[in-house]
Amino acid sequence: MKIKLATWNVNSIRARSPLVLEFLESKKPDILCIQETKVEDKFFPKDEFENIGYNIAIFGEKRFNGIATLSKFPFEYVESHIFNERVNQKRTLITKINGMTIINLYFPNGQSPNTEAFRYKLDFIYRLKDFLWKNFSINDNLVILGDFNVAMDEIDVYDKKAMEGKIGFHPEERKALKNLYSWGFVDLFRKFNKEKAFSWWDYRAGAFWKDLGLRIDYIWATPNLAEKCVKCFIEKSFRRKKKPSDHAPVVAVFELEG
Repeated sequence: MKIKLATWNVNSIRARSPLVLEFLESKKPDILCIQETKVEDKFFPKDEFENIGYNIAIFGEKRFNGIATLSKFPFEYVESHIFNERVNQKRTLITKINGMTIINLYFPNGQSPNTEAFRYKLDFIYRLKDFLWKNFSINDNLVILGDFNVAMDEIDVYDKKAMEGKIGFHPEERKALKNLYSWGFVDLFRKFNKEKAFSWWDYRAGAFWKDLGLRIDYIWATPNLAEKCVKCFIEKSFRRKKKPSDHAPVVAVFELEG
């Protein structure tokens, strides 16, 4: 069975729903994990996606954060708010689909170093690893994905010197993310792509057209599941669309039994 799994920070589902529908209808992912929906659950445009055959799990809030998972397959399990937050922010959603557990994540931005928001971001990453240790094994069919808001390596930023010490590439953020990665994940994009590539570009100063971006959107899988991944890529064409998100979708394709 071939399964196409995608992640995309849409930067407001109500503003971007026509683009998301175009992505679903043209690229036909079986599962799409969305971040930064910026809408309360009761206002999420569920009908638009249910009408084209998707089941929907949502966990949103007004104007900020929010995540959703859309699936052509039924959900075997859904859980939101997977570890106790110090603040009530909607950033985590677990679903189990066809025996594969998917943790959809929207990491905090962090604002700037030496702020409480930055400490919260680091704490979020370390608590996530603790949650994984307590609840999963690297032998499980587990994927974590979403907007991690950190470029992990130098190859993931357009200019190391320009980004050094800034939010999204700060040494403490990178240390925390690498610590999370060491739990036992495989970065599926890097399994197939060794070149510099980005998934986010600032709206300002023509950053996309100058390719001044960061790779901060990831699909990470446990080793046994990573072996079944046959392709992973960034769908940059949707960053070129009219009124785009500042992120591009990331897509992974798996060949699974059954």
